[in-house]
Amino acid sequence: MAHTICTFNVNNLFVRYRFGQVFPGDMSGKSKLEEALTATFGYLPLNHPGGYDIFAPEMRALAAKALRRGGTKLPDVICFQEVESLLALRAFNAQHLKKAYKYAMLVDSHDLRQIDVAVLSNLEILGVRSHVDDLQPGGRSKLFSRDCLEITLALNRSGSQRVTLLVNHLKSRLASTPAERTSADTKRQRQADGIVNILRERFPGAAFGSELFAVVGDLNDAPDSPPIRPLIHGSGLVSAIDRIPAATDRWTHYWRGGGSVSQLDHVLLSPALARATAGAVPHIERRGVGFANVLADGHPGPRQIRVEKIEDDPAPERFDFRFARFPEVNTELSASDHCPIFFEVP
Repeated sequence: MAHTICTFNVNNLFVRYRFGQVFPGDMSGKSKLEEALTATFGYLPLNHPGGYDIFAPEMRALAAKALRRGGTKLPDVICFQEVESLLALRAFNAQHLKKAYKYAMLVDSHDLRQIDVAVLSNLEILGVRSHVDDLQPGGRSKLFSRDCLEITLALNRSGSQRVTLLVNHLKSRLASTPAERTSADTKRQRQADGIVNILRERFPGAAFGSELFAVVGDLNDAPDSPPIRPLIHGSGLVSAIDRIPAATDRWTHYWRGGGSVSQLDHVLLSPALARATAGAVPHIERRGVGFANVLADGHPGPRQIRVEKIEDDPAPERFDFRFARFPEVNTELSASDHCPIFFEVP
């Protein structure tokens, strides 16, 4: 029996809170804030319905539809990027996935936007290791602002067969100056190198070739880009997405502002997992992706879009961008700017 593993940058999965003047559960009222502060500060509410709600619920409903691939079946494991908190993750599971998942995992990170990596799973979680406090080589700053969450899952009831996933969301490419871009590229390269070091430490010697593990998530760069190229092509891992025959069918992210698509999301398999899944091709669900405008003929625009193999690709290929979307998708509403990727593991 195969298990389906999914990775998905769900795009700002937040919760909105109804703040209070008294700390939840304080019956005495001693924690009550002074009136002068209440306009700016407040306590998070009790963890019960009514004290919080999911931000952008229509978008979350579309994300759930994309995770079901338009049907009813959900993957066994979802590796998320851009989740605010464990509360937000559980609220999404309860409100939009009908409490489909038994296990939820998220470790708060150092990210200023509080967008963390997270996991929902129906496979038992056997072990968790966070790298949120790993330091950059020779420095005091944190290597992973959003963690490199290492999670081991049982593939059978006894737990004798297991797979380890390293869930990542690397440094964004967004920059307003050349200096900022260089800094972002440098940090992303350090993070990619850090992942390789973690793998070599976690699976030393022959274990690297015999154990089942994978690096998944939003690496914020295309496979041939210099910052992550050593991880993609020089680490001994195998890209599952490379099994998709046409390069123009491998894109996972739509950049509306730049009018282009690229493969920022990755599923990188250990040698043993690559052998065990030989012939299995990932599925990329794109029907939740939005579009820029509606043209005079009433169909989505643009008609064609660029596929960038690297940032600022000098010779990008083009393809038809008028593929079928879910009926709810429009210029203002989409599941995410990223596509969920589904992969079968025996």
